[in-house]
Amino acid sequence: MKLSFNYGQEVVVLPLRPMLERAKKATKGDLCLLFVLAGDSRLRADYRAEADRAAAQAGVSRAELDRALSFWQGAGVIDVDDSAEGDEREPIPAPVELAPQKKLARENTLPHYTTDQLVSVLESRAEAKSLVDAAQQTFGKLFSPMEVNIVLGMLDYLSLEDEYILILLAWCAGKDKKSMRYAEKMAISLWDEGIRDAETLNRYLLRREETEQLTGEIRRLFGADSRSLTAKEKAALTRWIDDYHCDAEMVRRAYEVTVNATAKPSIPYADSVLRRWHEEGLTTLAQIDDDIARRAKSRDGDAQSSFDTDEFFENAVRRSYS
Repeated sequence: MKLSFNYGQEVVVLPLRPMLERAKKATKGDLCLLFVLAGDSRLRADYRAEADRAAAQAGVSRAELDRALSFWQGAGVIDVDDSAEGDEREPIPAPVELAPQKKLARENTLPHYTTDQLVSVLESRAEAKSLVDAAQQTFGKLFSPMEVNIVLGMLDYLSLEDEYILILLAWCAGKDKKSMRYAEKMAISLWDEGIRDAETLNRYLLRREETEQLTGEIRRLFGADSRSLTAKEKAALTRWIDDYHCDAEMVRRAYEVTVNATAKPSIPYADSVLRRWHEEGLTTLAQIDDDIARRAKSRDGDAQSSFDTDEFFENAVRRSYS
């Protein structure tokens, strides 16, 4: 297989426009191939016979060099001539499609695609290439083959929509978690939970944001923002948010009741207060405030009754003494 640059023979001249269009996405292997080809006539004359030697010389793998060849060929920078005599290699197969696969019972990672498969998909499927480009923009960096593998795995293996994938990556980037491995684990976890379309994902992420915000506010309110919660405290906060569906105002009311009763913030005591409100069907602030007022009035009445009884007893003793 003979290679040649399309822009000069005796002197290698690299085309400016195609180079600029692709340079931002070029990997180390891509650039190495250009430099090695420019100075290695043996490699240009017979790529297949000399590729292993050239890869070792450039410090890249043969797979990286092959991928780089497809990269620059697609850009129109390198021409491949397979018509040389004695070249008995089987013809290069047509671009492959990564057919959707059914989710296995338990997979912690997405399947691995070969470099040839990745290159072929990006060259033959415009929608896949557009998705990878948008994903790179979302994370603000060029993806490695491993990262491209994950994006295509989400698309074809989990059958997730482009919108879904970009929403998920945008959320990860907003949390300063620009790791495709993190996004991969999250995508698989969400898939297992049945969150498989963009609308459901949006609702889930909104609820998660609200939960994280409320949890942070509760921790600050009860003076637990600088320490780890105990297992019982974590369980209590989960009940308040997921089971009792408390908002910030309801928790503040429980905090006030707690401090008034115990003179200090106590998550276990507040838990008992919120549990009672939940069991009694008190779901609005108006209902809760009425309950607090009624109980305060009842306590005042009990205190007055106790005072009256003590006074009666004291007067009776005084009369007996007289």
